[in-house]
Amino acid sequence: MEIKSLRSVLIILLFLVGFQQLGNCQLFFPEDMVNVKGQVIDEVTKEGVGYAQVLNMRIRGGTMTDANGKFSIQADPMDTLTFKSLNYKDKRVPVSAIFNNENGLTKIAISPIRILLNQVEVEGTGPKVNMNGIPVGKTPAVPSELRSDYFASKPKTLTALTKPLSFISYYTSKDEKEKRATLSAIHSEKEWQILSLVYNKDVIQKVSGFQGDALEDFMLYCNAFNGLPINASTYQVEKRIKELLVEYIDKKSKEKLPKL
Repeated sequence: MEIKSLRSVLIILLFLVGFQQLGNCQLFFPEDMVNVKGQVIDEVTKEGVGYAQVLNMRIRGGTMTDANGKFSIQADPMDTLTFKSLNYKDKRVPVSAIFNNENGLTKIAISPIRILLNQVEVEGTGPKVNMNGIPVGKTPAVPSELRSDYFASKPKTLTALTKPLSFISYYTSKDEKEKRATLSAIHSEKEWQILSLVYNKDVIQKVSGFQGDALEDFMLYCNAFNGLPINASTYQVEKRIKELLVEYIDKKSKEKLPKL
């Protein structure tokens, strides 16, 4: 009897739970469906948004607005419609808010997505053209303040015969000498930046094994006599440092020997 009573209690509890869940659920019937009409518009311009999606997620269906943003769809009064369109934020609106509008055609305003782009400067690779349609040559690599007043490049020896005064001024003028010295320093700096990728203090320390003052002294010796091209490879650099290391050690040993 106890087992039968327990079964009866369980069956009653299951029925009660089922009725409670049924009471909490919203039932939808075809006869409750209503025809929902409206127009999707841009929140800023107030113009219709054509070909936007009007979705009813409950039934996994929907429709699309016409070219003027107008739509018509069957839905239950308890449903919620989702409006989607490219470059606009999604918007969800209850059917009751659309269907119960007594002011005529309901307008659903959706917000455009605004994306702030950084300023971009575009330059062409071809020769520039002025307003008259005449191509403009490329700007010289040498800054205007460092260009020679006489020649675009180093003059040849024969130029001394054709333009003697300009030739002399090119080599004797103080301003011309300063311009060439500045350009030489700029070129040397660029070359050093390229060479320093494979030739630097860490590489010298790795090859020589020196540290502290000994490393600093040997590095000065290498910088004075390395003779490396700017496009030297890692192998060339290490080989040259080893050669200089032999010379350096020999030189230091001779300096320590007592004079006879």
